Amino acid sequence: MVTAAFNALDGVRATVESVASQSGVSVEHIVIDGGSSDGTVEYLSEPGSRAVWISEPDDGIADAMNKGVERARGEYVIVLQAGDTFIDEGIVARVVPFLERGPDIVSGNVRFADPVTGPTLKTRGFTFKTNFKTTILHQAAFCRRSLFERIGAFDTSYEVAMDYEFFLRAMRNGIRLETIDLSVAHMPDDGISSQLDWAALEKRFAEERRIHSRHCPGPGMRMIYAAYWPAYLIYRRLKALG
Repeated sequence: MVTAAFNALDGVRATVESVASQSGVSVEHIVIDGGSSDGTVEYLSEPGSRAVWISEPDDGIADAMNKGVERARGEYVIVLQAGDTFIDEGIVARVVPFLERGPDIVSGNVRFADPVTGPTLKTRGFTFKTNFKTTILHQAAFCRRSLFERIGAFDTSYEVAMDYEFFLRAMRNGIRLETIDLSVAHMPDDGISSQLDWAALEKRFAEERRIHSRHCPGPGMRMIYAAYWPAYLIYRRLKALG
């Protein structure tokens, strides 16, 4: 498990405790802290902490995630950011049989906002929609560690959509993915990807557009993107205005 954090003590505590509570399976947890000053380092330094950690300046979320992946020793890696938690104490053990089948990615569902009553965000695997938006949530995606060696690490030029770019790149490379209809993790609604103000949305859309241009598979898809983006931006702008 890899967690990137910066001045997010409460979130780090929740995530560390959730990972440590997993039963029936051995789990390595690596926390990459960006040099926090809010007590995160003191918490991680407490005797008996089950997280391996470093605290130092980094070049953003993707850089921190890459540092964690590089230090991981397990066959599979999942990214739980500060505040993300597993859905219950036995979920990793229930996922293990799917990992033993040997896919490059095992992708499950995520409970959003309220951990009990919040909506379930379903994994869709790789579909035509993946060409436009993420259909895999990193909080429920167990990725074979060797996959990062095959297709590359998270791209540090993206501040928000680095996970979408990684999974789209994986799809373009024809990796083997298995979807499971299990809620794996809970994601609170306070993360960077949950920000809905127009400035944050514009930043995310700009990154997604750049991702589409970079990974466009051919002239047909390029024509679709050329029609999609002007219409989609108008729709989202009107939606943001209410």
